[in-house]
Amino acid sequence: MKLVPPLVIFAAAFTLASTADEVKSTVRFSNNDQLTGAVESLTTERLVWKSPILEKPAPFFLKDVLDLTLAAAPPEAVARHEAAVTLTRGDVIRGQLASVSDEAVELDTWFAGRMKFNRLNIADIKISERPDFIYQGPAGLDGWKQSGDKPAWTYQNSHFRSVAAGSIARNVALPDECAIAFDAAWRGSFSLKLVFFSDDLASDHPASGYEMTIQSRSLYLRSCKTQKFLGHTASAVTLQENEKAHIEVRVSLKSGKICLFLDGEIIDVWTDPDVVRSEMGRGIHFITQNESPVQISGIEVSAWDGEVDKLPNPQAMGGLRQFGIQGLMETEDGTESAPKKETNKRRVELRNGDSIEGEVVSINDGMITLKTPFRDVRLPVEALRSLALKPVDLETSKRENGDVRAWFADGSWIVFRLEGVGEGILTGYSQAFGSAVFKIAAFSRIEFNIYDPRFEDLRMTNRW
Repeated sequence: MKLVPPLVIFAAAFTLASTADEVKSTVRFSNNDQLTGAVESLTTERLVWKSPILEKPAPFFLKDVLDLTLAAAPPEAVARHEAAVTLTRGDVIRGQLASVSDEAVELDTWFAGRMKFNRLNIADIKISERPDFIYQGPAGLDGWKQSGDKPAWTYQNSHFRSVAAGSIARNVALPDECAIAFDAAWRGSFSLKLVFFSDDLASDHPASGYEMTIQSRSLYLRSCKTQKFLGHTASAVTLQENEKAHIEVRVSLKSGKICLFLDGEIIDVWTDPDVVRSEMGRGIHFITQNESPVQISGIEVSAWDGEVDKLPNPQAMGGLRQFGIQGLMETEDGTESAPKKETNKRRVELRNGDSIEGEVVSINDGMITLKTPFRDVRLPVEALRSLALKPVDLETSKRENGDVRAWFADGSWIVFRLEGVGEGILTGYSQAFGSAVFKIAAFSRIEFNIYDPRFEDLRMTNRW
């Protein structure tokens, strides 16, 4: 079969053979041409693509393919916790913790079964409680409403991206006590409004709910109904120093408490003394006020128990110099004169802020047993926030010919050498985890030629 190079394909030259079929996948080539359709077959050297505008499936060399955008279809979650393993080159793999030792960490995943990761390639492990999600996404623009005549937001690769000032909103059936979390990325200074408990999805200024305005490191919270300001903080230093963050807002219409978390750390807690549950809508908005691009991904909405189990550090002060004892401990150049306490590398951080010195003995049925200096302790895995692994000299996996970068729907990704393709599966290899068999349905995008600088420049251009 003759393989064709990437080319511009004109729809007018063909008859649409199957317009009723929903096209959910796209292939993009090195010259930025795109073609919607579906994968007919895939090998380590070529892609065969079928499309309604093609008379028959067409083969393409993988060396000319930039990426595939696919329709990811994760199953419903049943586990009570999720462990995120970050590898030394940035890959993030999520699953349920199966075992931990000085040599390896094992995860149970829905997309590749049990995966065993070499300790030398693991940079970090974070553990989070996995609630029953009311909404996870985005998976497209369906169900979302944009304000104004011209859409201000676009969708691509599991991300919303702003292209102008405006709102994108959705009724997510917020419960009275809820958590709203998302990943944000931006260029330059971060500017965004998050509105929750809105009753008017078409407006940038709904009459119910709360509006949280983010301007660089400062955040302002006000009531949409009364226009009353409920709080302000300038402690969001990470938003000024970085260009991405995980943001979470927890709200209780029963107590009026509103908590803000950045990258897992609580920043502030405010209270609305005049909260009226019956007057609230159930929608959320993301609103940009200028043309500086913002990306939103990994949106998760879940119920919350309303318990504020951790309070902000009153001495944080947004990175400003402290007065009193803390201020006296600082020298003129801003460094602490008091000796720093050595961190115990074998401590386990708990979700309530406590920590335990101990080593993992076993993990069974969602329960972890820790050996402490006093006795063995048995806890649910979701009670943990992080595990301190044995200190080692970390290694970065070697680059391999044929490496691909495969993205999951939540925005995390994994790199492996593509070794084979079967019915609905990919076989891959990495120094970090050996050989694995992945379900293609797990991936929202697969990137090829990931070490070619020409391709990377094109990927970065399209990303922003």
